[in-house]
Amino acid sequence: MWRVPIRSRLGNGVLGVLGAIYFVSATATLIYYIVTAWGAMGMIDYALQLALLAAAIGGLFFVAIAGQNLNLIRLRAAEKSHSAPNHQTAAAGGP
Repeated sequence: MWRVPIRSRLGNGVLGVLGAIYFVSATATLIYYIVTAWGAMGMIDYALQLALLAAAIGGLFFVAIAGQNLNLIRLRAAEKSHSAPNHQTAAAGGP
């Protein structure tokens, strides 16, 4: 996933909340739109439904970015690493 550097924990939290709101509202609107216009859909209806689907996917993308920046989503490569956090494998030698 792309790394979007947002250093503020508050900013990342707001991004995650806004992403969740985007996803829930776009999904609910899309479901309502499909249910109410089931038999009478034209090309404009399909375009609007595609836009709502894109908004829902964008919301999930915002949530994923916030989760990655807040370390809520751990990358599998980082979990498999057996090295020390600062990549030192032994203490410095000396008398």
